[in-house]
Amino acid sequence: MASNYSFYSIPLYWFISLCPHWYAVNLIKTSNNGYWNLANPKAAKTEEGYQKAVPAEIYDKYERSQAAHRNMIENAPLFIGAVVVGNVAGLPTATLNQAVGAYIGLRVLYATLYINVRSQKYAPIRSLIWLSSVALLFGVYIKAGNKIR
Repeated sequence: MASNYSFYSIPLYWFISLCPHWYAVNLIKTSNNGYWNLANPKAAKTEEGYQKAVPAEIYDKYERSQAAHRNMIENAPLFIGAVVVGNVAGLPTATLNQAVGAYIGLRVLYATLYINVRSQKYAPIRSLIWLSSVALLFGVYIKAGNKIR
């Protein structure tokens, strides 16, 4: 019988969801003489200061990185719920392992695209990746529902 890694994927996902934020902080620090306002990092004045202090391209990438981070966090409850519901329903270990592996892979791809794609032309690809990741989780919920019905 295969080992069930699905619960381990929750802290892994949490760590991965922080990576875009850490990248954003590094972007600002690297372009701002090592300065990051740790005392009040989300203040409007702080953001205005960064916007004035760093090149526009860097600030735009910083904003996209922070947005990718927020989106990862916003989607965490849906992911955690799918892991818990799938286990409670007794879905096969292989199904859960494949689902969480694919989901995390899609989310890494999503965040990478979010941070690096600047073109309106290619931005819809990111949305398709997001939709695919959410559909994958809905599939887990549906399989769990069918199993316990």
